[in-house]
Amino acid sequence: MNSNKSRLAPSPTGALHIGNAFAFVINWALAKQNQWELLFRMEDLDGPRKKLETIQESVDILIWLGLTWDGPVHIQSDDLSQCKHALNELIQQGDAYHCNLTRAEIEEASLAPHTKLALHDSSIRPVDISKHNASYDNAHSNWRFRSSGNSRIIQDTLSGNMKFDVIDDFVIWTKANMPSYQLAVIVDDHHQGITDVVRGKDLLQSAAWQEELYEALGWEAPRWWHLPLIVGPDGKRLAKRHGDSRISSYKTQGVTSERIIGLIANWCGITTTLEPMNLDSFLQNFTLMHLPTTNITFSQKEELWLRD
Repeated sequence: MNSNKSRLAPSPTGALHIGNAFAFVINWALAKQNQWELLFRMEDLDGPRKKLETIQESVDILIWLGLTWDGPVHIQSDDLSQCKHALNELIQQGDAYHCNLTRAEIEEASLAPHTKLALHDSSIRPVDISKHNASYDNAHSNWRFRSSGNSRIIQDTLSGNMKFDVIDDFVIWTKANMPSYQLAVIVDDHHQGITDVVRGKDLLQSAAWQEELYEALGWEAPRWWHLPLIVGPDGKRLAKRHGDSRISSYKTQGVTSERIIGLIANWCGITTTLEPMNLDSFLQNFTLMHLPTTNITFSQKEELWLRD
């Protein structure tokens, strides 16, 4: 095994669906093919929407699919000390300032990978950050990162070079005294030695924000692998409106893991027709050369085939 390391990082805010399985199976295959170490981290900082009972369910589903990882399951909320240390370092550097937001904005901060969480009003940033932070009275407060205001080129292994603007300050610590997604994920990835991040391309913008944090903290950013999304017929990310695509639902109804892997194999260009496949065959035949670069539609025909 080489020194590269990746992670499977589900969130217990809801049951894993077919789109999650697509990303996790590819992440696992890349790790196996490239001899990366692969960790399992449960990202459970999503405030009141956290569902503790789904943590074990997520583990069980990935085991049912045949996925394996190295070491124990890491629960993100078990130790936030490194996140607090990173926040204090950013404050001391003048790269973060306290502010007050509405309840809705606070909740949005914890939700995060798919929300921007930035105010467009430039007056929110104090003129003198050090002086402003000196007035902090130790009450719970939100903390925003002082963005560079520049464009950033994200070098993505799958999507190529992508340009994103990082012009707005964004929340890194919420009034609920919890780190937001953007801070927590880079702190955990850094301290766990993650070198390769494999996830959906809806998080490409997050990579730009996260690289700002990596740079401010003097850390090396990981290599990015942003995968196409599995979307519904309307072109939007899978949701309840598209029907029940939960892996647990398929499992309960008698769908085999080989059918799930077979569908993912078809999406990855391994097969031209829908046919069951075991995970070993997927690993042997998977190649990035055949992976689509655009989002993949989960069709009604494929849904019916799964349940056939």
